[in-house]
Amino acid sequence: MKAKTGQESPVSLFICGDILNKEKTEGLVCSPEMEQLVSSADYSICNFEAPVSGFGKEQDTPGGHHNQRPETIPGLRIQGFNMLLLANNHMLDFGKPALEATLKLAEENGLDTIGAGSDEEFAYQPVVKLIKGLKLGFINACEAQFGVLDYMTGSNKAGYAWINHSVIDKNILLLKKKCDFVIVFSHAGLEDFPIPQKEWRIRYKHLCDLGADVVIGSHPHVPQGYEHYGESLIFYSLGNFYFDTRRYRQKENSSFSVWLELKKGGKPSFRPVYHYKHDGFTDFAPENKRVDIDKLNSLLGDAYETEHDKMSMTVYNRIKNKLTISLFPPIPVDGKIKTFFRMLLSLIIKKKISYRDLHQLILFRNDSLYFAIRHALELKVQNRR
Repeated sequence: MKAKTGQESPVSLFICGDILNKEKTEGLVCSPEMEQLVSSADYSICNFEAPVSGFGKEQDTPGGHHNQRPETIPGLRIQGFNMLLLANNHMLDFGKPALEATLKLAEENGLDTIGAGSDEEFAYQPVVKLIKGLKLGFINACEAQFGVLDYMTGSNKAGYAWINHSVIDKNILLLKKKCDFVIVFSHAGLEDFPIPQKEWRIRYKHLCDLGADVVIGSHPHVPQGYEHYGESLIFYSLGNFYFDTRRYRQKENSSFSVWLELKKGGKPSFRPVYHYKHDGFTDFAPENKRVDIDKLNSLLGDAYETEHDKMSMTVYNRIKNKLTISLFPPIPVDGKIKTFFRMLLSLIIKKKISYRDLHQLILFRNDSLYFAIRHALELKVQNRR
């Protein structure tokens, strides 16, 4: 860790969003200029979006499965990172062996990890770091998707911490008593929308009421706005830092990271670090490539309710056919013959959990989808009155 002695200057943290590397054989995802900034912080943190490849096998889920090159972990260490956030929806895509291999490789390379583990106690364990005389408490958790350790999961199973679990609240209260600052990292929300859902805004503000000084979100893959709440800061989504799956390989992923500064007895302060993917690496964004944070922040104001209603209806209309199909598998109600054959193939190979039941479970377990479906149906019912 790059901690220094003395209290002359504030503690600096570099915090970025999602990282998933499939192409970089050396594991290096930043330009030399970005690497210099990451390395210059007292402590640098990223969301490690998927486990390392070569371990475990694909788990039963109709969604996409992601892993990434093992070289990514030593590469991130070389480029200045200190902590990997592991509470995310892909961390258990290849089961416990892949998660444990990720944890082991991180430890061997001197990287801290948080948010996922071989059992519930490990997954929910906060991390406390003493940096330049300042005691910082970190918490990492994700919305309920595949791999979540929620109230229905056995305590001895591998998985990730759930952001809505009461343990998260208790840990914030405990950390607040012994730390100078408490920072919560959440992996939640609807993908590809520029605003957070109302339920996540309420939840994050509640975490601040409990004692979180900063809440930082990821998962939507695009940046969202931030807001001051009392003396706390809430960043709803930092978007992708480096992502090269097929869907994002050719995209610039214009977004921002946070340079956070903390000083004993003071409020957290920050500056945005604008970046985009250039020549295959994450690099500083020139003026014309910078994401418009002011515009994102404005969406949290007067226009928010209208945009939130539109977002909820859009998501509901996207997934209502999938929900219908999962309830009535022989009928390709969306008119796509490939959907019918996909379901038929799933039944033929006799998965341990049928495609129908599994798809229903995923649709109803996912916090963000549940919020969207419920809100959309409430709007539909209200409009009929």
